[in-house]
Amino acid sequence: MTDLILAILHHVAVFALVATLAMEGVMLRAPSVDVGRLARLDARFGMTAMLVIVIGVSRVIWGGKGWAFYAENPFFWGKMACFVAIGLLSIGPTVMFLKWRKAAAADAGFAPPADQLKRARLLVGFQALLLVPLLAFAAAMARWPF
Repeated sequence: MTDLILAILHHVAVFALVATLAMEGVMLRAPSVDVGRLARLDARFGMTAMLVIVIGVSRVIWGGKGWAFYAENPFFWGKMACFVAIGLLSIGPTVMFLKWRKAAAADAGFAPPADQLKRARLLVGFQALLLVPLLAFAAAMARWPF
């Protein structure tokens, strides 16, 4: 039963992570960016990512498959590589959003520079794109060895 509960929580957290990333992408394409709201949403993205990690580690420790299953599973490592890449790609936008929020607090008329908006959209888009192989690795991981 523990494995089932952890699996459900893990899936819910991953869906929340995807939804949060999608909302960031939408906000970055809006005619006017609410940088305070965007920074808060990005903080939720980070907290949700940490929750995914904690639940994932819990599944490895207390789930039914055990560490040996994961350690020998090449798809697990592919999934982890995608997750790390998404995390690394998220650093740039997070730093930008925090700077924008600080600038908006100092100047009510602040608007993010177009080149920075473009870069943030690109980085968030790459994160979203990496979700495709991550999910493919997750599906293959669960069925390994074939």
